[in-house]
Amino acid sequence: MIRILISIISMLLSYGYGITIYEHTEINFNAPQTRFFFTGFILFLPFWFFWLKKSSFYSTFEHELTHLIVGLFFFKKPAHFTVTHEEGGVTGLFGNNFIITLAPYFLPTFALFILPIYPIINSEFQLYFFILFGFIISYHVLSTIQEFSFYQPDIYTSGKLFSTIFLIFANIIVYGFILMFVNGGFGKGWMFLKQGIIETMNLLTYFKEYFL
Repeated sequence: MIRILISIISMLLSYGYGITIYEHTEINFNAPQTRFFFTGFILFLPFWFFWLKKSSFYSTFEHELTHLIVGLFFFKKPAHFTVTHEEGGVTGLFGNNFIITLAPYFLPTFALFILPIYPIINSEFQLYFFILFGFIISYHVLSTIQEFSFYQPDIYTSGKLFSTIFLIFANIIVYGFILMFVNGGFGKGWMFLKQGIIETMNLLTYFKEYFL
């Protein structure tokens, strides 16, 4: 019952944040930070296709690290953390939930490490921050595409339909925030998060007026 409720909420929020991206996100390629971000994104591609794609160790490490970090956020005590070159990896926690299980498929962990330093970077170096940020986001996009499968244990155990519905919402909000941040800093990012809720509430008001 709880997962049905979460699925419904995820679908409603997917609409709200999807509308927000459509109506309020303008990618200004004339803006220096946007050009530097996509430059970083493109610069990563050779690293992926000629090196990292062939070695699963780094993506496995990031995958398991994400489980660990999100587990700690939920105050779950770690039991073990294992990453191998050939046999994948596993993170053991005393307790679990679907957000911890699905986190690697929507959370760009390495990007979270550098976002907090953006406000304290000298303005003359901020454009170089966006190169690094785009580089890291490119890694997350490509590694997620490679890892995602309905037969992947995280997806399978969480439920294929539930995982799909939740991950669509989670990725919309994560990448929507990233696009807003690139085009206007944290201020635009927070505006995106707020506007998505407003659009969702507008949808609920519409349903109430015309169907109830």
